[in-house]
Amino acid sequence: MEDTAPTVLLVEDYPETRAIFKMVLESGGFRVLEAASAEEGLRIAAEHRPDVILTDLAMPGMSGIEAARILRERRDTGTIPIVAATGSLSARSLGDELKQWFVQVLEKPVEPAVLV
Repeated sequence: MEDTAPTVLLVEDYPETRAIFKMVLESGGFRVLEAASAEEGLRIAAEHRPDVILTDLAMPGMSGIEAARILRERRDTGTIPIVAATGSLSARSLGDELKQWFVQVLEKPVEPAVLV
C-alpha cells in the first residue's frame, strides 16, 4: 500500500500541528513527507514531486504564499495542486490574487474528514 499511496508534502512550522496533520493524513491512506519551513518544502517538492502539497500560510522566513508562487512558476512543480491551511488568516480574507496559487484554502482547526 505504501508504494501506491498518494504522497502529500506537509509544510508546517509547528511540530505539534505537523504531527496531528501527518497522523490524520496517514490514517486516510496518504504517504506524508514533512517540511518545517517553506524553504525546505521547496526543496522536497522539487526532489520528490508529491501528488499534493499542504502548506501553512504564515511561517517564519518565507510564507506559504510566496512558496506557492515559486512552486507554480517552476516547470518541475508547476502542476502540483497546493492546498493552504491557515489559522492566522481567514480563508475569506485572502484576496483573489492570493487564492490563485491554491486549489483550496482551509481554516484551522481543520476537521480530519475535510483534511483527508
